[in-house]
Amino acid sequence: MRKSLPLALATGLLISVGYGNTVAQTLALVRTTQQIDTPQAGKTAASTGTNLTLKQTLLELKAHYGVDILFEESVVGRNLSPTEPLDLTVRLETNLTTVLKRYGLRFKKLRSGAYLILPPKNSDRSTNSLPPLTNTSAAESGPIPLAGLTAISPAQLIGVAPVDVKVSGRVTSETGEGLPGVSVVVKGSPRGTSTDAEGRYQLSVPNENVTLVFSFVGYASQEQVIGNRSVIDIQLVPDTKALNEVVVVGYGQVKKSDLTGAVATVPVEEIKKVAVTSLDQALQGRAAGVQITQNSGAPGGTTSIRIRGGNSIQGDNEPLYVIDGIPFKNDGASSGSNFNVLSTLNPSDIESISVLKDASSTAIYGSRGANGVVIITTKRGKAGKSTISFESYYGVQNVRRKYPVLNAREYAQFVNDANTNEGRPAVYTQAQVDAFGVGTDWQDEIFRQAPISNYQLSFSGGDEKTQYAVAGGYFKQNGIIVNSDFDRYSFRVNLDRKLTSKIKIGNSLTVNRTVTNQARSDGDLGSAGLVTIAALQFPPILPVTTPNGSYLLTDPALAFTADNPVALARDNKNRNTAYRVFGNIFGDYQIIDGLSLRVSLGIDAVLQKQDSYLPRSVSSGLAQGGSATIYNAQSITWLNENLLTYTRTFNTIHNITALIGYTQQANRTESSRAQSRNFVNDNLGSSNLASGSVPLTPESGIGTWGLRSYLARINYGYKDKYLLTASFRTDGSSRFGTNKRNGYFPSAALAWRVSEEAFMKSSRVVNDLKVRLTYGATGNQDGVGNYPAYSLLGTQNYVFGNTVSTGLGPNQIANPDLSWETTTQADFGIDVGFLNNRITLTADAYLKRTKDLLLNVTVPSTSGFSSAIKNLGKVENKGLEFSISSRNIDGAFKWNTDLNFASNRNKVLDIGGAPQIFAGSVANIGQGLNSGIIRVGEPLGSFFGYVTNGLYQTTDELTALTDPQARKPGDRKYADLNGDKKIDDNDRTIIGRAQPKFIGGISNTFSFKGFELTAFFQGVYGNNILNANRYELEYLNATTNQDRDVLNRWTPTNTNTDIPRASTTRPANRVSTRQIEDGSYLRLKNLQLAYNLPTSVIQALKIQSVRVYVTAQNFLTWTSYSGYDPEVNRFGQDSRSQGFDYASYPATKTLLFGLNVGF
Repeated sequence: MRKSLPLALATGLLISVGYGNTVAQTLALVRTTQQIDTPQAGKTAASTGTNLTLKQTLLELKAHYGVDILFEESVVGRNLSPTEPLDLTVRLETNLTTVLKRYGLRFKKLRSGAYLILPPKNSDRSTNSLPPLTNTSAAESGPIPLAGLTAISPAQLIGVAPVDVKVSGRVTSETGEGLPGVSVVVKGSPRGTSTDAEGRYQLSVPNENVTLVFSFVGYASQEQVIGNRSVIDIQLVPDTKALNEVVVVGYGQVKKSDLTGAVATVPVEEIKKVAVTSLDQALQGRAAGVQITQNSGAPGGTTSIRIRGGNSIQGDNEPLYVIDGIPFKNDGASSGSNFNVLSTLNPSDIESISVLKDASSTAIYGSRGANGVVIITTKRGKAGKSTISFESYYGVQNVRRKYPVLNAREYAQFVNDANTNEGRPAVYTQAQVDAFGVGTDWQDEIFRQAPISNYQLSFSGGDEKTQYAVAGGYFKQNGIIVNSDFDRYSFRVNLDRKLTSKIKIGNSLTVNRTVTNQARSDGDLGSAGLVTIAALQFPPILPVTTPNGSYLLTDPALAFTADNPVALARDNKNRNTAYRVFGNIFGDYQIIDGLSLRVSLGIDAVLQKQDSYLPRSVSSGLAQGGSATIYNAQSITWLNENLLTYTRTFNTIHNITALIGYTQQANRTESSRAQSRNFVNDNLGSSNLASGSVPLTPESGIGTWGLRSYLARINYGYKDKYLLTASFRTDGSSRFGTNKRNGYFPSAALAWRVSEEAFMKSSRVVNDLKVRLTYGATGNQDGVGNYPAYSLLGTQNYVFGNTVSTGLGPNQIANPDLSWETTTQADFGIDVGFLNNRITLTADAYLKRTKDLLLNVTVPSTSGFSSAIKNLGKVENKGLEFSISSRNIDGAFKWNTDLNFASNRNKVLDIGGAPQIFAGSVANIGQGLNSGIIRVGEPLGSFFGYVTNGLYQTTDELTALTDPQARKPGDRKYADLNGDKKIDDNDRTIIGRAQPKFIGGISNTFSFKGFELTAFFQGVYGNNILNANRYELEYLNATTNQDRDVLNRWTPTNTNTDIPRASTTRPANRVSTRQIEDGSYLRLKNLQLAYNLPTSVIQALKIQSVRVYVTAQNFLTWTSYSGYDPEVNRFGQDSRSQGFDYASYPATKTLLFGLNVGF
């Protein structure tokens, strides 16, 4: 058996490489019982003889080294010319390489002591057949005819155990020092080892065809094919990939090592791990200093984004988005309605994301850069093999938690107590109370397990002249509240064509259709028809429907009428359909070497229709006999950009990139609204407004704006050590007055790459060190409409004779001096790479001040107006940001960590001389007092209200203070802050702040043998939430359902509590510290386990890649907040009223399964 093994191996190899054209071919087998490939003991020959044929030389090598050599007679025998003498003191492989090279032949080591001689690579061999083999004797030597050997079939060879090949060597650093712990792995196999303390390794591999992968944290990985080598020494070099990474900035790109500003890049592969409706939701916790709050958990819901805090009081605070070169705001202004424009973009189409934060990086966008800039590029084709990819996932969503409210039995007992406390008889007998049981759980009736799915098919590729990327996708998210959902159909095509060596053209085009069915939620305190608060308040003693199937709206025992939560959820119609065409065409012309011109034309068109209907099954619809509304809007934005770029290096040490440009952008938005009421029935809904007998006055409007800009920037680098960036932009806006129409926005940045200095070169710890200093000015023109500086006319009614007539009259005073809000910002940053970038740190400290705020101020009544917009006020933001990335383990098992956290302190410095401004329409019921305040010295988003001081316990306490709302012991008591012995508006104060003290996120990724586990945590700390739900659910007024905390309500025998007594009247209840809660939370935002099929499997399937995964989103949240979810923002993007929660659409937790396949 042992003797036949070399023949079996040789035959199998011959079959695999296609030998055996004819029976006349022979196989030479040179045998010996010693199978070593070093000179045998006792052999002292220093060289082979001269004038030997190749065959003779091989026989002499066989005899000297004691090895088996296999070859075809037709390959070796025809090389008859004599060979040169060989040095027999060196290894056999060295001599084989020398003697075979001159004939173009090769050799393969079958195992230790056995070699096969192969023909040249371009040899034309048939693989059709292999003649039979016959048995041979171990004593035979020399050439053996092929026809004289016994046949061995390929099937027989399958069971032959391969003979491992040993390889060893040493791995050193760029300085020649041995590297311990280097991973040495057979590519595509779990087999591997690591180097010892001196950098040495030894490994057995299956054969010479395998590839070894050498990897070590902080160094670039290397791959080596073993071939005929038994010793492989490797020198690893530091990984500079991170430094050479290209970062997308405004109107260009720059190497990360040359970056002078504060720019955060968000890894797209991390975004893909999250199932979201829109990109903004996926960015949460991914970049330092970027606070993202999901305003609502509804499908397609909006977010609020603050980059380094809010700058404006009345103006817009959202960042500028630039997608494939087209800038736009996600504030609803350009679309004609307040919906999330980003939800029209498929996150799977994204190639890169950059967040520009400081003035140096944002000033190039001038009057729209003050709030930061998010630059997004979509995927483009690349020259080479065409690729097809399919991405999909499917999952289910559930409400994260239910609000704890009373069940039917507890509610009935509460109603009885409230009545008896007021001297009235109980409403229900004890038998009735017991019979109610648990009753109807209205939250279970409106919430559901909701599916979410996504499917995307994309094609990309091209050649040197033409590249393409085409993708189509479908996304569907059902909401956890019944009758709410979001659909998106998306199509994208990006093309690039090189017409000549100097001219290139291309396009980016995205077309989307979205359909959103919205549940009515997120309203003001006391608003009717909000499904979530209705589910919390509607009595659990009532069934969903009456015996005849209609929705129950009243409880006869209580004379109580309210909206049935199920009717609100199922029967209300609120459907929004939007079409968006977004893209550009461009041309690049290489004028001379280093000088290029780029001209582009872009469009962003949004067509939107919203139709809603309130049926008779809800109270607001019943009162109007059914109410239908149809709203249409179209917004078209045009963009033209002309950019001239010059790049050149002088004397290899001076690097210059200069940019000048001219851009213009214009928008026209048209909208119309039609309404009708009092329909015959609810069947037609909004399909036929004419069927309503009470039409309302139709509305329509047109708005336009334009922006004309000139821009310039220069980047200079000296020896890649000293870097300078300077930019300037001037904007002319149609929105501002004739005296202040143009704004000027300069910036400058300096950076010093300390690590490039000679005194740093020897550092073993710090391999990269750069310090940055930037300063500049940016502006803000959004959030105040299109005509804030102009005198406007509006419709007004007047009486002429006995007839009311409609005419036109002035409704806004002109201000020709109205201009931009201007933000100046200074930033000091440092970028450090430790241990060959095994650990990287980016830290920034900044001071940002905004002046000339756009504010409505009171004007003298003699002007004929009550208010006007002026440039007044100042706001300050200052803070620290840190981002840390580390490759903790980098071998067969990998562990990477990314951490970011930031602290921002916001303060109002001036509001035009006024001490404060009230905001926030969540008001005290019956008092009409706003609960938000903007006060000098305080941050934006402060809460204003009363301070609770326990409960009144005796009548003496009641008489000591005058409080018109407090009547009996057990009522809530408030602090008399001004000491006048009465509780009134003068006792209100700041009771909380919505601004968090810290925000951050941390991601850990573990991978091993194709498996990958990612855990991403995100959180905020130090912010308050005004939970207005508690105002309703602790009202204790004996009609609506209450929070379960009222089970501990005050009674004469239960006085040690902070919950007031039950009452049929409104007890003392105000917006106060009772509703202020800690909004801090830490959330396991994303947990994903993925498996990438190994190379051997996907090659057999003839595909490029397969990835399967399971993801859990929002599964764990640590918080003390009592509401549905601590991530809430009732008033959305309004900086005056942050952190309010009332009837919000709850956030979800999601479990999904995904499959990605590449062809």
